[in-house]
Amino acid sequence: MTTGTLRTGTTLSSVTVWRVVIIEDSPEDRDEIRRLLFKGSDRRYQFVDAETGAAGLHAVLNGPGGPPECVVLDYTLPDMDALQVLANLVGPDGLTLCPVVVLTGTADSRLGPAVLRAGAQDFIGKSWMTAESLTRAAENAAERWAMTRELYARSAALQASEAHLRLAVEVAGLGVNRIDYGSRTVVLDPIAAVLFGLEAGVPLPRAVIHATFHPDDRDEIFRRINQSLDPSGNGCLVMEHRLVRRDGSIRWLSIKKQVVFGEVGGVRVPVAGVLAAVDITARKQAEEALKANREDLQRAVEDRTAELTASTVALHTSERLAALGTLAAGLGHDIANLTMPIRMRLRMLEAASTTDESREDFAAISKSLDHLSNLSAGMRLMAMDPERVEASTPAADLEAWCAETTPVWRAAVPRQIRLECTLPRGLGVNVPRHRLAQAVFNLVQNAGEAMAAQPVGTVRITAAAATSAAGTPVVRLEVSDDGPGMPADLLARCFEPYFSTKGRAIATGMGLGMVRGIVESAGGTAHVHSVPGAGTTFTLTLPAAVSGQSTAAAVPRTAAVTIKAQREASLAMMFLGQLAFKTHRHLDSSVPDSSLWVVEKPDRSLVHAYLDRHPSGQIIILDGGVDFPSETAIAPESPNGAGFNDRSESIFVLTPSPSPSDLRDAITRASHASLLKTPAH
Repeated sequence: MTTGTLRTGTTLSSVTVWRVVIIEDSPEDRDEIRRLLFKGSDRRYQFVDAETGAAGLHAVLNGPGGPPECVVLDYTLPDMDALQVLANLVGPDGLTLCPVVVLTGTADSRLGPAVLRAGAQDFIGKSWMTAESLTRAAENAAERWAMTRELYARSAALQASEAHLRLAVEVAGLGVNRIDYGSRTVVLDPIAAVLFGLEAGVPLPRAVIHATFHPDDRDEIFRRINQSLDPSGNGCLVMEHRLVRRDGSIRWLSIKKQVVFGEVGGVRVPVAGVLAAVDITARKQAEEALKANREDLQRAVEDRTAELTASTVALHTSERLAALGTLAAGLGHDIANLTMPIRMRLRMLEAASTTDESREDFAAISKSLDHLSNLSAGMRLMAMDPERVEASTPAADLEAWCAETTPVWRAAVPRQIRLECTLPRGLGVNVPRHRLAQAVFNLVQNAGEAMAAQPVGTVRITAAAATSAAGTPVVRLEVSDDGPGMPADLLARCFEPYFSTKGRAIATGMGLGMVRGIVESAGGTAHVHSVPGAGTTFTLTLPAAVSGQSTAAAVPRTAAVTIKAQREASLAMMFLGQLAFKTHRHLDSSVPDSSLWVVEKPDRSLVHAYLDRHPSGQIIILDGGVDFPSETAIAPESPNGAGFNDRSESIFVLTPSPSPSDLRDAITRASHASLLKTPAH
């Protein structure tokens, strides 16, 4: 049972049990849907199963308590498809009676847009459906459905308010001005006198009326007056304009004037006129308010839709990347296994060869096998599982690392573009080999894509030893190209999350953000220099490898995110992932077991308990007010921070809805502080 239904206006958050109708003809798929929903959320569910579209429609339209909280609908059913089911669920207002998520079992890219146009709130493919993606799709569908319902309700209320205002204006009556063009005077009735703020019942010079015209409307009013006084016209004037009364108040009038012409000396001239006026100030103000509200609502819907789209794209991208990583690792392993027996048989044939021509052929084949072996090694390096021990091995010899990874880089640039990787022997960095490979691959791939239209060009990877401002040894690794470069506006935003100059279908805007995350997680910095027409250079300043020193990434670091808002939670988890944190959502009212905690409006007792349990832990607090001091928000001696003064360097306080750059900066600083406090292993 539920505490209410969506049809009676109960909010989704107040529903203690979600009733979900599963319309799916496969019992195995229905079981899988239930399992994933239970796994993806701690929410309580009540499921209703239907094997056909007709049975599903009956369950939705005639279920106890009204429509369910969500419908999970298979696209292909025995008696109809999802589009036909949706057609029966859409009401007169064009919206479905409840949130609907459509499951598609094919890779047809046209199905998703089709079901969304038919009224579904979201769709998900069975091939990449997980507990997280299915739960997020259901919750996003419910949220988008509720937001759309609210938008329609508010628009209807505003339209009703506007209709009432118009009715009030219509029954308010008209003010009448009687005009004598011979004497050039005007007489106002009592209502008109109130409208214009002048005397009633006495002849007033027309100039007195003209003086009330609003300066911004005066030219247009006189143009219309002259048209109405033209003897060749019909003498009619209809318009809306503003006037300024003697007390300084501004009013809107809707006026209609009719001029009467007569013969004077054989010439047709204006003789008299009647002007009716009504105050429409209230209507104009309502129109402005309605316009502003509509714009605000539209912006809110667009912003929320963009956030949901971004989080969905990020999830789908991560799933695709995981699948590609598994494929790359398998291919690299298979290539290595295949080349070994080929190489052995080749040596036997080469030993038995008797001609120079055959020996040259064997040498060429052997060279190709060497290239294939290097390529497979690079693929295994790129796809290395970060949980494996060897994944934390630093790139202690950049020359050897370059030889291992160059085949992968070369495959990432067009044929006409040269790739040069000249790294000195004996120089290394304290960064995991596979993480460095991923970062440089992104930079090389971006350079190759930027230079794809050039007939020739070069991408260079170089490195040199240097010393940081603090006196520690570092390595400056540069990836440069002689491509088209970037203009200043793109240069300023290239590291922003979700920003990309490519289409949404081929890019998520997270590549350079990942590069910066990999570099900063190792304690380094990433900078870019670019001039239009003169190429681009990315400089990665990385800590130099020291003999006997373990890489920073070898220290296990975990993070918990306790934020209900989907936008801030998704951004926080993405930034933490870029900095090599193992991250999980933590929505319980308890202390997480993690080295970094991003939390929204925490209880002071929980913060105390976390700091006591994790002496090296760091906390990022959203909307912490003045109760939690930090080095950037409140001085340690603040009386409001009593009890936290000695731990202020572990607390970072942000506003309730920080900008992505502020949130990322706080996470980066907390990450660096966590590295400094982590004991050596």
